[in-house]
Amino acid sequence: MTDKELRKLRRDDLLQILINQQRQIDELSEALNKAQAALEQRNIAIEQSGSVAEAALKLNGVFEAAQAAADQYAQQMRDQADDIRAQAEAEAEKSKRVSEDVLSTARAEADRILREARAEAGRIKAEAGETRRDTGAQAPQADEASQPEESKRRRGLLWRNRKA
Repeated sequence: MTDKELRKLRRDDLLQILINQQRQIDELSEALNKAQAALEQRNIAIEQSGSVAEAALKLNGVFEAAQAAADQYAQQMRDQADDIRAQAEAEAEKSKRVSEDVLSTARAEADRILREARAEAGRIKAEAGETRRDTGAQAPQADEASQPEESKRRRGLLWRNRKA
C-alpha cells in the first residue's frame, strides 16, 4: 500500500493491519528461530561427523594392529603345534624302537629258557632211562587210563562229574 492509501484508511482498519503484521512478524520470527536451531544442529552434526570420521580412522588403525597381533599369535600357535607334533612323532618312534628291543630281548630270553628246559628234560629223561635200565622197570604210560581218578575228576574227564 502506498502512503495515500494508508492515510485514507480508518483507525480500525489500521489497527487491524498492524495486528496482522505483528502476527506475521511473530510467525516469521518463530520460523527464523526454528531455522536457526536446525542450522545449528546441522553444524553440530557436521562437526561431529568430522570427529566421528576421525575416530573411525583411528579405530581402523587399532583394528589393523589387533588383526596383525591376532595373525602373529595364530602363526605362533601353528608353529608350536608343528613342534609338538614333531616331538610326539619322535617319541613314538623312540617308543617303538624300545618296545621292539624289549620284545626281541624277551623272545631271546624265552628261547634260552626253552632250550634250557628241553636240555633239562632230555637230561632227566636220560637219567630216568638209565634208572629203568638199572632197575628193570617199565616206563609209565602217558594215557588217560593210567592217571589217577582224582586227576581225571579235576579235569572233568569223568562223566558223572560233568554238569548237564
